Amino acid sequence: MRKSISVVLPIYNEVKSLRYVIENWHFFLKKENFDHEFLLCEDGSSDGTKELIVELCKQYPCINLSEEKRRGYGGGVLAGIFASSKTYILCIDSDGQCMPNSFNKIYSMTETNDIVIGERLPRNDPKIRIIYSKLFFGLFKLLFKTKIKDPSCPYVIAKKNIYLKLIPFLSYMKEGFWWGFIGAAIKLKLKIKDIPITHFKRYDGSTVVYKPSKMPSIIIRNIIGMISLRLK
Repeated sequence: MRKSISVVLPIYNEVKSLRYVIENWHFFLKKENFDHEFLLCEDGSSDGTKELIVELCKQYPCINLSEEKRRGYGGGVLAGIFASSKTYILCIDSDGQCMPNSFNKIYSMTETNDIVIGERLPRNDPKIRIIYSKLFFGLFKLLFKTKIKDPSCPYVIAKKNIYLKLIPFLSYMKEGFWWGFIGAAIKLKLKIKDIPITHFKRYDGSTVVYKPSKMPSIIIRNIIGMISLRLK
């Protein structure tokens, strides 16, 4: 039976990187003989991304899931999960940091694990994001007693039925979707494997950074969300 996979990409203002990401993944998956599709979960972009997606859908096996209003990162991922039609779902970010060179070693572990997630080595993100993540990871380990080293990594593969099983638990972490996803998987005693991956710099050299004034409320919401998930 031919291997099949849906690639879910949450997208917001990625006009500079999106074609690069789709082209690289398409030709890689085609070479590896995957029946594949791209779920382009665009989320209210204003930089020309919407128009680019229309063009990409004419050239590649893409499904346009654009929205006029923002639904957030997690909302985009969920839209892609529901719309997917293949056996496996691979979720990656659309900024060029998660590329195909790590895919084969991740996919090779799917037969013996429910979920396979990357471990970014090294992590190519701004220092402030890495610091916040390390602090949050301390609380995550305390609550969930896990050996997973990078539970917020946006390079995740599982069968569609596994994603659907976790959906009822994914409303707790608004900004920290993958923290909540892996936390829910631990609660359900799913078998999770983490694999070191190459984490590239963003293709266009920029990143989304929350304003310092917003960080306290985001941190508090995520702490409350994580504790609520653990106690559910």
